Amino acid sequence: MKNTISDKYELELMPIAIGGKRLELYGIANWDVFIERLEREGEEYVKSFPFWIKVWEASIVLTDHLVQMNTDEQKNILEIGAGMGVTGLFLGALGHNVTITDYEEDVLELLRMNVEHNNLPNVRVEKLDWNNPNLTGRYDIICGSEIIYNETFIGPIIELFQRYLSSEGTVFLAHDIRRRYLIQFMGMVPGRFDIENVLKTMKGKEEVHRVVIHTLHLK
Repeated sequence: MKNTISDKYELELMPIAIGGKRLELYGIANWDVFIERLEREGEEYVKSFPFWIKVWEASIVLTDHLVQMNTDEQKNILEIGAGMGVTGLFLGALGHNVTITDYEEDVLELLRMNVEHNNLPNVRVEKLDWNNPNLTGRYDIICGSEIIYNETFIGPIIELFQRYLSSEGTVFLAHDIRRRYLIQFMGMVPGRFDIENVLKTMKGKEEVHRVVIHTLHLK
């Protein structure tokens, strides 16, 4: 019998409020243990570290940014590398048609649990391999946070944008400004997209997080 995510991890319901909207998300109860191991073992643990278990600050900033745009028009939205799927779930709660994607089966199972728990029939969860994408259609908005963490992903991600973004669509990405591959990514985008960058800050318990939001439009 296949183990479910609840067999592998201790789960807990977490209330999250952004832009006046509140959802309850199932998450990993003891994720700080994984973070401590990452800090202790460094590069040796990076390849196997489940980055999806944490609600990253960039995803909160991106979600707030998109929620505050407050568009009344229903959009078709694609979230890539979703992890906990905060952005897609909140945009779905606002009534948009959202496709939330990731690659790992545990992530997809958790996302489906959260879609069901928050009663979001307009949100679907799909597996997406950036190197071999199999989605259909095009999207008004493609969004993602902390997805540029490996240089081998940069080319496939840019090609994915070109393949699935509607002609009048917009890409919104959010990353901690310290991410090492951001400069390389931004160097590959010109000529294909017009880019706007906005720096935002989020106050945490122990530090201030500086998050850059990239807005891309097809040329």
